[in-house]
Amino acid sequence: MASPTSRTTMTSPKHHHPPTKGALIFSFASAGVTVFAVLAVVVLFCRYRVRGRAPVSAAAVAGGGNNPAGRRAGVDIAKLPEFAYAESARRDDGGRAAQCSVCLGTVLAGEMVRRLPLCKHLYHVECIDMWLASHTTCPLCRADVEPPGDDDQAAPPAEPQQELPV
Repeated sequence: MASPTSRTTMTSPKHHHPPTKGALIFSFASAGVTVFAVLAVVVLFCRYRVRGRAPVSAAAVAGGGNNPAGRRAGVDIAKLPEFAYAESARRDDGGRAAQCSVCLGTVLAGEMVRRLPLCKHLYHVECIDMWLASHTTCPLCRADVEPPGDDDQAAPPAEPQQELPV
């Protein structure tokens, strides 16, 4: 049989003390510091992600598109040829149907299309007109839609440089 002293040591009394004021303050302070640290990490991560992107200027938003060299006001869409697509209009004879790279749809016979003058890529009129409203390049190869010298913004000819005597 067990002695009465061993019985009291085997079972612990169930004392319930309410948390002290200091423990509550410490708990709330720890939670506040944790929330602040998480928010700081999120803000720093967002700033890091945004810093890697190129800044967008007002000229780019106004219609310069992705052309980094001298953003133009846009492309004169009326200068681009528009015609009804026929099977013979395909540039490659690989046996596959022409595809509009903007909408990724097949170009069907009779649909109105535009062929870009420099790169010769073919697009639905609605698709390429919407693209050219905010870009000055081909959506597929990024070639300029209009050659740089075909308007009155052509650069003046460079003067020959003279060698200086040594």
